[in-house]
Amino acid sequence: MQSNPTASMSSPAARLTGLVYSQDDALARAIDHEVRPVCRVVNVTASVQEALQTIERNDIQASFVHVAGGDMDQRGMALVRQLRRSHPEHDVFIVADHKDPDLILEGLRLGIMDVILPTTNGAQRFLPALKRALGRRVPEGRNGFIYTLFSLKGGQGVTSLAVNLADQIQSLTGDRVLLLDLNLYMGDIGPLIDSVADFTPFDLIRDLARMDENLLFSSLHRHGERFYVLPSPASISDAERVHRDQITAMLALLKRHFTHIVIDLPHEFSERVLAAVESSDQLLVLVKPDLISVKSTQQVLTFFQELNYGDDRLAIVLNRLSKQSVLQPDDVGMVMKQPLLATLTDDRTALARSARKGETLRIAHAHRRITRDIRGLAARLTGIAPTVERKGWLRRFHWFDSFG
Repeated sequence: MQSNPTASMSSPAARLTGLVYSQDDALARAIDHEVRPVCRVVNVTASVQEALQTIERNDIQASFVHVAGGDMDQRGMALVRQLRRSHPEHDVFIVADHKDPDLILEGLRLGIMDVILPTTNGAQRFLPALKRALGRRVPEGRNGFIYTLFSLKGGQGVTSLAVNLADQIQSLTGDRVLLLDLNLYMGDIGPLIDSVADFTPFDLIRDLARMDENLLFSSLHRHGERFYVLPSPASISDAERVHRDQITAMLALLKRHFTHIVIDLPHEFSERVLAAVESSDQLLVLVKPDLISVKSTQQVLTFFQELNYGDDRLAIVLNRLSKQSVLQPDDVGMVMKQPLLATLTDDRTALARSARKGETLRIAHAHRRITRDIRGLAARLTGIAPTVERKGWLRRFHWFDSFG
């Protein structure tokens, strides 16, 4: 249930709408009460996922994010990073339990408005900080995250993972998520999700100059009313007429409209692939637990390292692991001389069944181990872990009550 609009708008001077994220009921209540003269708090929540979904559905202008200790530090800062990246027009305030120079420096780097330390004597801190921020917002549009999935050899499960990863990121964050197939000769994503490619990267590149938000979203296919899909044609196409600069320009446009973009790359080192990699925040290189795949992946890592593609953006995902696998995770990590970002269970039966239905694993096989593994990978990439709904005062602000 949302907070009482009448109470929150008690002052005619109220000009902003806001959100409070906190695990502390009393602190959340204090923030809501203090900022009422200039801000109507739409939602108070202890869930990162719910906070992001609220912002997507409301014109939120100011967010107070409580960064506490322990695991909550990770969740709170994950929310701050998401907001500064995908909603730079928002005023974001970090509420800290104590003065932390590292936290302040990180906040400044991210471009937050202020780090606020609640007082013990009841003196106001939140309202003055909010008043200082009035009139200082500059709309910039989104700056979405790009995750590219790659393997040098086919049969590593790249396309299946791309589909299910996009679905899990959307489920986890509630944000705008796009699944992009850059296998421009003949892509596999369309058939995998039972989708006809009416609008493809070729069409988007052709219309880049006149593409606005309305045209883009009216053209894109949406899978099950959740994540959006930009599949390649099901027939062989002339990919050679698509140049590196066009890929870069297309991704720059898509980043302004989507918070998360998952790209299924072809198994090649073409200029188009390199353009996508250079635009990416994270390159996920898939490897299977066998010697041939490991050797191939070593070549991939060496190639990208020679191109000065930083290790902070390069990650290894071990796919199709079973008890019968020749190599186990520790073996692969040791050979690669790099820790694995994630390990995914081998369950081709579940993948085949979900593909026949045109469904994702989250829908067709919600409780299988492979589904949980991919959800864990999505959580690692976004920094957002599922949270348990809390009881008590915070339940009064549950946004689902407001949207049916």
